[in-house]
Amino acid sequence: MDAIMERAIAEPSNKIYEGNHNSFCVHTKYPCLRIFLYRKKYKYIRVIITANKVLYPEADCLSILNENDDVVLLGTKLNDMLTDILGEEYGLDSFKLSRVDCCVNVMLSKDFSAERYVKLISRSLNCTRDMMEEYDGDDELSKNRNKHSFRVRTSFGAFTAYDKYFQLEDINEDFEAVSDALLRLELKFDRRHTHDTMQNNDIQNNTKALAFYLKNSRSYFEQFISSRFHKGRYYTVKKMREIVDNSDLKKCEKKHALKHIESQYYGEYFCDVVKKSKKKIKSERAFCNMMSNFEYLDMSPISLSYRDKHGDESVPSLYELLGVDSPNTAI
Repeated sequence: MDAIMERAIAEPSNKIYEGNHNSFCVHTKYPCLRIFLYRKKYKYIRVIITANKVLYPEADCLSILNENDDVVLLGTKLNDMLTDILGEEYGLDSFKLSRVDCCVNVMLSKDFSAERYVKLISRSLNCTRDMMEEYDGDDELSKNRNKHSFRVRTSFGAFTAYDKYFQLEDINEDFEAVSDALLRLELKFDRRHTHDTMQNNDIQNNTKALAFYLKNSRSYFEQFISSRFHKGRYYTVKKMREIVDNSDLKKCEKKHALKHIESQYYGEYFCDVVKKSKKKIKSERAFCNMMSNFEYLDMSPISLSYRDKHGDESVPSLYELLGVDSPNTAI
């Protein structure tokens, strides 16, 4: 560890910050690379990589790696960077892959749209409240951050949806907008998932593992969306009532749907919505049938907010935004 520290300090363009518990953070001469050195009882090195900047050092903070990029070249360059800073014995495959973030940029045409979708996602994601993570504190900054981002823990790691422009402004990062609003969706795959993925697919090195995740990232998103969200566009409450009234549903089915539309609005999260709706309808079977009817009508069981005063009576679902049209599966 001392030898590694000496190498890092010897490079004048590296910036070294002392952290807590005998740890050091090295902001390297490479914009894509941050290295953390832990000198506790069990000494170890952690490296965080912005993969896109390995291939494109001048890339802005909005760009992301895609499946057409040269992952082999990425691995070669990354290996050279690591050995340059840490020494020949610390190449890319000396490390265990402990996390991969797959992400997608959704460019939206109205400046309020990202915030709107963060709210819709938080209300319509089929999960329990205790899995959700928020910024701590009652201050205005924490409230604003929670308003513009949503994060939930999952069996594979985490899912995050956030307003990318707001995040960059929050950290005073310069950027050139590519649309009126930008929604960033991310799937974080943790150590257990990366280990199982490499083992189950006979992947022997980290470069091939990155290539595997890049190739399969779209299917991961499709699986997640189809297993966690109901299909159908988001409508205003008024438009939802109109669609139900003009549908060919049976009279009792319309009655249940209208009860749900009135009760769902007051639920902060989908688990609250389900609880309130079942209480109104008073039948598990009728509730399940009603949810199928919403899908039949191509209408989300969650409405746009009354406070959404921007004139849209409907907006696309995540299925439409991402081009997902697959059967319900689990991930």
